[in-house]
Amino acid sequence: MPRKKFIRAGYWKYSKLGLRRKKKLIYRKAKGQGNKVRLGRAGRLVKVKPGFGRDKTMKGMIRHPSLKNLKAVVVWTIDDLKKLQKDEIAVLAKIGGKKKFEIAAYAHENKIKLMNLHPEKFIKKIEEMKQEKKMTKQEREKKLEEKEKKAKEKEVEDKKEAEKAKEEPSEGKLEEKVDEKKEDKKTEKGKNETTNKSEGEKK
Repeated sequence: MPRKKFIRAGYWKYSKLGLRRKKKLIYRKAKGQGNKVRLGRAGRLVKVKPGFGRDKTMKGMIRHPSLKNLKAVVVWTIDDLKKLQKDEIAVLAKIGGKKKFEIAAYAHENKIKLMNLHPEKFIKKIEEMKQEKKMTKQEREKKLEEKEKKAKEKEVEDKKEAEKAKEEPSEGKLEEKVDEKKEDKKTEKGKNETTNKSEGEKK
């Protein structure tokens, strides 16, 4: 008897139950008092019943021509990989990146197949990411060095300008003082002329 496709009742109403989202489409037992799926009404979704299961000999086996009815075993650590037998294939559990890399490296060395991971591609990908991180660190160091060099150059230029400013202003100030004296003399002469004229008019 072909295996039935079991779908959750009410999935067509909400996206959180699997509408247009296959990952969320997980079977759950219908529990409503008047639920037509629970009551087994004709034309409704199929619910799980006795007799739909596989033979005990085929339970846990993967039906795929390339895998030849191998049994799937969930792997959490390297010890689980070591315990694998000839008629079994490893399925990586949800684990962290560090453990995943270790398991992939061990599988690649010992030529062990992983059903949901290609060890060689995964290792290459992680190595490339590490190289990119190293490159970014080197670039940051180069940028910092360039900034420090520019800052030092600016400091040297500022010091030179300050020294020049100390030497030059003495000459500039003397010229300004001479100009100020000339202007003062002109103003004094103008005042004297005005006073003389006013005295002459009075006489």
